[in-house]
Amino acid sequence: MELAFALPIMMLIIFGGVELTRFLLNAQKINRVAMSTADLVSQSRRVSEADIQNMFRASQAVMGNETITTRGNVIISSVTRTGDDPPQVRWQRDSKGGHNGKSSVGSEGAAATLPTDVVLDAGDGVIVVEVYYEHRPLLFDTVVGDQDIYQIAFFRPRFGTLEEVEGNNG
Repeated sequence: MELAFALPIMMLIIFGGVELTRFLLNAQKINRVAMSTADLVSQSRRVSEADIQNMFRASQAVMGNETITTRGNVIISSVTRTGDDPPQVRWQRDSKGGHNGKSSVGSEGAAATLPTDVVLDAGDGVIVVEVYYEHRPLLFDTVVGDQDIYQIAFFRPRFGTLEEVEGNNG
């Protein structure tokens, strides 16, 4: 009789723990995707379209079993500031994954919207990588339901600004 009362509660705790752990692991993976992609781009002197596509493929490798190509999206932006003008998105590439998240920084050619703690002086640049991922529960959504996970990473280019992409085809 006691088992009949305790079993549903134990199952809820066990399955809830599994779902919560999956959610936290996915959030960590998304953070790693954003940080490692921004780091890779910022290490380059020049970036080609093929390099960008390889970085998008690498983001899938970081995710492991979870697929970022069907439920996620990676956006890479290069933001620079010229003179006294406000920062501008010089170029931007989108992995065109299965998530419809748009850049919070802005679109290519437009003024960039940066957090207040990201300050660019004249001639400075920053690489911004945004990652969206749609987390879906494996078992049930009582503890953690369908949620969008969003991460953003900012890295300064090591060799100046990356104002143009070789082989630019939009």
